[in-house]
Amino acid sequence: MDTHGFWQEEIRCFPHGCRYCALWVFRREGVDSRSPLRLLFHWARGKASGSGEPDEPPLGAVFLALEQDRESLSFRGREAALWVEPIRISGRPQGALALWFEADEVWREGVFLWGQRLAGRLGPLLGQLDPLGSHPLAADPQLLLFRSGQTRSSDPDGRRRRVKAKVGVPLPRPLAIPGIPGAVGVSEEMMSLGRVLTDVAGSNANVLLRGESGTGKEVVAAAIHAASSRSRGPFVGQNCAALPQSLFESELFGHRAGAFTGAKGDKKGLLAAADGGTFFLDEIGDMPLPLQIKLLRVMQERKVRRIGELTLRRVDIRFIAATHKDLHQEIKEGRFRLDLFYRLKVVSLEIPPLRQRPEDIIHLLAYFLRRQGRRIDGMSISEEALTALQQWRWPGNVRELENEVQRLLALYPDQELIRLEHLSPEIRAPRSGAIEAVDLGILRDMQQAGAMLEQYLIRKALAVSGGRKAMAARRLGLSRQGLYKKIARYGMADLIGERVSGG
Repeated sequence: MDTHGFWQEEIRCFPHGCRYCALWVFRREGVDSRSPLRLLFHWARGKASGSGEPDEPPLGAVFLALEQDRESLSFRGREAALWVEPIRISGRPQGALALWFEADEVWREGVFLWGQRLAGRLGPLLGQLDPLGSHPLAADPQLLLFRSGQTRSSDPDGRRRRVKAKVGVPLPRPLAIPGIPGAVGVSEEMMSLGRVLTDVAGSNANVLLRGESGTGKEVVAAAIHAASSRSRGPFVGQNCAALPQSLFESELFGHRAGAFTGAKGDKKGLLAAADGGTFFLDEIGDMPLPLQIKLLRVMQERKVRRIGELTLRRVDIRFIAATHKDLHQEIKEGRFRLDLFYRLKVVSLEIPPLRQRPEDIIHLLAYFLRRQGRRIDGMSISEEALTALQQWRWPGNVRELENEVQRLLALYPDQELIRLEHLSPEIRAPRSGAIEAVDLGILRDMQQAGAMLEQYLIRKALAVSGGRKAMAARRLGLSRQGLYKKIARYGMADLIGERVSGG
């Protein structure tokens, strides 16, 4: 067949409003899953910005899509996206189409539709297409591409060439989250939190941060202080679980010399030290009940009295509190005051656990490696190791990941490629992928748990797809209409507004 004419016809149908796109088409040379891939066609339009086009064909993503026999979509930072669609012959994946484009491309839905149409047309014709290389016709012959190691292929002149396939995923440059200095990631959950913090910081309202241990509540609190009008003032923090009750009042309010046995000199309390700035109370749920009453009075009157003194001193403080406990349950059981709770939660923010944003893991890994003094240029991680890290539940969250990096550097200080065997035994252990009770809050019957899981996955897919319904539906294996029906069934009207009622 006229291969050159076929590609020219398909390229003419490309949505020309797109700023940049790169296309690769591969064919499996043989029926075995270990058969090499031949690059049939490579074409690029426009000039890439940001992270740009990869230097080599995206073999790792292509082989993964062929092995799983399903499309895959991955992002490189916030600048570019790679989409891989298997090409099937008689129902079996015998090739793949890969598209690399700008992540914020307004025409990307059109690019997806064009790619899906092309993949459908390529199925019956895949075996008849001759390798053309880059468009127009390339002079150099195409090489056979294998999954790993080095392979050799002969060109028509008898020369031998060697191709080094990718053996790992390169570690990216860690991307800071706008609005949260000191935080790293690309997930939509953290990006949304950063946008909210910018508005919250401009007010003088008290803030309650909720999240599991190790999620970075103190980092978020410091970010609110740094972006506020109080940034020139002090940022004073205290972990309420770190002090015994007998010392807590003295640390918080201060004391005069001789106020009690052992008080040899005057002591300025933490509340007075935070005057003009921000006072951060970490793990506020562990504060003793008697001190909660005194703290509430300080928040109401903005005055502090040291132990052993009669004089009240005026203070100007913004309070930020954090807890991993369910304060509503603490209030029901009489361990936390309701009036203090409402004083603190003028603004309430939830920090998502690391297991709910696995796309941040590789950026955090690179960040902690670099913070420990390791150069990450040239470092990579195997797909198996990255998958294990993303599947691990991270009960200790970001702090646990940082400890894992320290362990890695202690045991394997000179490794350029992080492999599965380098990880802790519990992380690399195979997992069943079953949903655990903690994912749903409490144990429920199967029907209710299944409905909750579907709602969680829908919200997660929409979050990582930037609210684009068509992309979210593809990630969930649904049609766009099927996604709308599920949203309507569960009454998730906040996702699509009035369009839900139309079914």
